[in-house]
Amino acid sequence: MKHYDYIEWLFYKNSMLSQEKSEEMERHLYGCNTCMEIFLSLIDGKEEQNAGEIISDDFISNVISDISKGKQEKSKIKHTKKAFYYQFGYYAAVASVTIILTLGGFYVNLVDAVPRISASIELTENNSNRISDFSNKIVDSASSFLLSIENTENNWRENDER
Repeated sequence: MKHYDYIEWLFYKNSMLSQEKSEEMERHLYGCNTCMEIFLSLIDGKEEQNAGEIISDDFISNVISDISKGKQEKSKIKHTKKAFYYQFGYYAAVASVTIILTLGGFYVNLVDAVPRISASIELTENNSNRISDFSNKIVDSASSFLLSIENTENNWRENDER
């Protein structure tokens, strides 16, 4: 990387260079700390006073408020991402349980068991319907499982909000 010397930066500061050369040096200045130090050493009290006249008195408070706004927007994005990950995790868990039950043959056994159960049931006034009880137990178990997942997710959200 070619560095510029003190005299070249002095010419740049006093606008004594061509437009192309000034633009080239300015691009170099953005990426080179060595040349930036040389250029900053050329700034004297007169430039500082001129800058003080250009910059408003509430400049610092405006910059700080802009930074605060940026942080607030960033936290909203993080919260949205967390909600997405929770929802994605929920669906992944449900899909995993379905795959495990499918691979374990649960559904196949359930389909085979229903005709056997229905053939062996004798409906009387004293006995309740076993298939209905069995299906109610499955629905109740699934509901309690899903509610526990939702409660866990809600607890995580409450802890994150604190």
